[in-house]
Amino acid sequence: MNLNKNSLVGYLRRKKQIGQHEVVLDMRQIGDGMKNQIYVATTAQQRLLVKQAHSKVQIKERWWLDRKRISAEKNCIDILANILPPDIIPAATLEDRTDFVLVTTAPARDAVLWEDDLAMGRVDLQIAAQAGELAAAVHNQTHKVRELKKMFSDTKAFEQLRIHPLYETVAGAFPEIQKAVQHQAKELLKPGYALVLADLRPRNIYINNGQVYLVDFATAHFGQPSFDLAFYAADMCLKAMLNHPQKAAYLEAINVFWMAYFRIAEYAKAAEVERTAVRDFGCLLLAQVAGRNPVYEADEEFRDLTYRVAQSLLFTELEKIEDITEFINRTLIDG
Repeated sequence: MNLNKNSLVGYLRRKKQIGQHEVVLDMRQIGDGMKNQIYVATTAQQRLLVKQAHSKVQIKERWWLDRKRISAEKNCIDILANILPPDIIPAATLEDRTDFVLVTTAPARDAVLWEDDLAMGRVDLQIAAQAGELAAAVHNQTHKVRELKKMFSDTKAFEQLRIHPLYETVAGAFPEIQKAVQHQAKELLKPGYALVLADLRPRNIYINNGQVYLVDFATAHFGQPSFDLAFYAADMCLKAMLNHPQKAAYLEAINVFWMAYFRIAEYAKAAEVERTAVRDFGCLLLAQVAGRNPVYEADEEFRDLTYRVAQSLLFTELEKIEDITEFINRTLIDG
């Protein structure tokens, strides 16, 4: 069964997510519908987020996905509930393995998507710091936990949604850096040592009264922590490149996130993770304009600029994140 606006309320009643006489005051579809169908249903008593996983990315070319990723997301939510402070993540209320549906509590009505705030030029560095601290808390507390390694051993969704469309596509498009990009991809698929969210970026972060609220954990797996740092940094760096007048603020949001993370990261080999994250940052930045389904349709000039920044990140000898973002800033100024 494929959910839609006409069938959603009946589905929620059958699954006892809302009462038979509970009135749905508002129901709206959110997201782009590319990989999931997502709705928010609001009643006087509750707000629910309903996600049904697609088996194929909704583009012309063949790009199949494992719908069982909703189970990984549900497991991740359950684990994070024992790690993070209250009201940071949703609560899972239903996992439907037949129709690949996950129902969770939704962000508060007044919560604002951080992506929207950033698009308006409002760069709240306190939110960046909170996000970095939360990522470190997850990695610290799941480091080498055997039960979690077994629970999140399946990396299929991560490979389908991150490795194949991002790393492998970039490696094929740029032969001169192919070996370096392929090396990073192989490193990410080595036996992991922490729970990696693999989708930590502003479009999955809500702000409610100054407090971060995280959503979307479908690519969670037991892997390499460097990916979470790099994925966030690449997203914020692209914003800096697209918003030249405020580029320094977006780059500072990378610095603050990064430094907040490493200020409390206490697991073994954290310094090694930092070096690896810079190289992943380069791969993921380039993937945003040259991946299988680009975040931004870049012209040749912008694509070339992105390539030059990404190539520098892949091979840089700089170690401090503030030196790296300062280099990026200078490169953007010089064009």
